[in-house]
Amino acid sequence: MGQRSGIVESELTFRASDGLQVPAFTAGPGGATSAPRIVIAPEIFGVSPWIREVARRLAREGFRAIAPEIFVRDREPAGKDRESWMARIGRLDIPQAVGDLLAALEQLPAPGKAGAIGFCLGGALSILAAAEGGLDACVDCYGRPRWVQATKAPNAIDALDRIRSPVLAIYGQRDPSIPVAEAEGLRPRLPPRSELVFYQAGHAFLNDTRPEMYVADQAVLAWAKMVGFLRRELM
Repeated sequence: MGQRSGIVESELTFRASDGLQVPAFTAGPGGATSAPRIVIAPEIFGVSPWIREVARRLAREGFRAIAPEIFVRDREPAGKDRESWMARIGRLDIPQAVGDLLAALEQLPAPGKAGAIGFCLGGALSILAAAEGGLDACVDCYGRPRWVQATKAPNAIDALDRIRSPVLAIYGQRDPSIPVAEAEGLRPRLPPRSELVFYQAGHAFLNDTRPEMYVADQAVLAWAKMVGFLRRELM
């Protein structure tokens, strides 16, 4: 366990539904044991340095955050090309990953409202987690409305029909992998008090460790939107 600038962070493991020990990173404001809880559904890169920084950023805003390593069961080495990363998604047991996200939240003691936030792959997973119930808010950052690979898991857009808590959906106006028309398909199925917001950017524009994707001014606007939404729904 460590502390930086009033933020308490730690590494832990918890037992998943299949009995496996899943590692996770947590960060929260020091002493705020009843602060709202947020589980972070990571990108395809897992609990990367950037996802850890997301947890710290949420902690600085007054939330308790936890990011579980949903790829802990994947024994294949992570490649560097797109095909290797897509294969990693194909190997992921999506229902198990959703279960890991919800189990991770249980590691942060109640009381306190709970939400999920996810990026890319994690954006879709955060919606699927919210569809299981028990969450008070969900943030989907450029998650695919429909899976591009065959899977037994429901599509995020279909899971929206089972969500009763508000959803904030963040997408890039210039994202070649998720066209605006595809993201717009979410709008009529969003629960009450939800929002779908587009920014002048492409995919993964929030990740400042990927300079080829990061769009600083749009990221600032999107983070302000997300924090405001989470404060409204969870605090």
